[in-house]
Amino acid sequence: MRLCSVALLLFTVAYVKSAIDINVPSTLYIKEGDTGTIGLPVSANYRREVHNPKGTMDEQLYRVCNGKNKTTCGFWEDVKTKKKVKSGVTTYNKNKKALVIKKMLVSDFGNYMTGNKKKSRYVQQLVSLGK
Repeated sequence: MRLCSVALLLFTVAYVKSAIDINVPSTLYIKEGDTGTIGLPVSANYRREVHNPKGTMDEQLYRVCNGKNKTTCGFWEDVKTKKKVKSGVTTYNKNKKALVIKKMLVSDFGNYMTGNKKKSRYVQQLVSLGK
């Protein structure tokens, strides 16, 4: 009995520790065309992984405008091709500590992260059946 109690205690401690260590993003459900408010900590840039029409994932980068980077900020850029990507208008709201994307497109849904990829939120398209 004593051995079982010790084993159960060790299992519980290991389980709780593993649950704390896992970076599981919370999921947001947003309709296409709506404004998405994605809570993420303040960062100079943000990343997202989105599905492309070929069925693979693309990584994209967004640089927050700071007055010194006017030519390279305020849009999503494909990391591989360095080209601008079509997206809803994206800004960072310091008061809400959130990325805000107006008129979300199908191509805007995916995994959003801080630039260092330490914090993330998954954004899923909300599909309503009916009216």
